Amino acid sequence: MIFDPDLDLLERLSTGALDLIEAGRVDEAERMCQELKRRFPDQPDWIERAALLHEIRGELGAAIADYERCIAFAGSEAGGFDESFKADCRRQIDRLRGLVCKSRP
Repeated sequence: MIFDPDLDLLERLSTGALDLIEAGRVDEAERMCQELKRRFPDQPDWIERAALLHEIRGELGAAIADYERCIAFAGSEAGGFDESFKADCRRQIDRLRGLVCKSRP
C-alpha cells in the first residue's frame, strides 16, 4: 500500500475533530473543523463534524442544514459516496427534526 500524506492528514483531522467533540472540547473541535475545511474543502468530513457541533450547541436548524449539505455533496460527481452515507445523513436529519418538534410548545 502506498502512503498518501494528504489522506493521512484528512483522517487525522477528521478523527481528531470527532474525538474532541466526544470529549466535550467544543472550541478545540471547532478549530480543527475549520482546519479540515481549509485543507479539504472538497470532502464532507468538515460539514458532518460541523453538524455535530451545531447539535451540541443546540443549533438544530443549522445541524439539519449541514446534513443536507452532506447529502448534496455525496450525490455530486465530486462526492461519489455510497447510499449508506446519504442514508445516515437522512437518519440524522429525521432525528433532529423530531427533536425540533418536541422542543416546540
